[in-house]
Amino acid sequence: MVSIDLDNLNEETIYAAFSVDGNEAEALNDSYLELFELIGRDAMLKLYKYFRGDKIDCPMRLYRPEFIADLAKQTTDRRERAKIARAGGYTTKFIEGMLSKRRTENETD
Repeated sequence: MVSIDLDNLNEETIYAAFSVDGNEAEALNDSYLELFELIGRDAMLKLYKYFRGDKIDCPMRLYRPEFIADLAKQTTDRRERAKIARAGGYTTKFIEGMLSKRRTENETD
């Protein structure tokens, strides 16, 4: 028999009441099972709590291009700039283009 206190309902108490620990493969929807395996129970439950029903889009690049351009701007060596751009997931041409555009905007101001 499952006992649920409706006055103190949250994801963790339901997880415990449903005896999901050790039974995740049979209990969880596929997406949440994958998250459970990837990031663990607590992080999976946190994502469920805050984002359930939403579609989460994970961009190919972790860092904003402006951030990478700011890092690249700190060096004048083209090879180092290229390394920074590639490490951030951008092409050197794209980052150089951003820096050039900034210089042009600053000159017109």
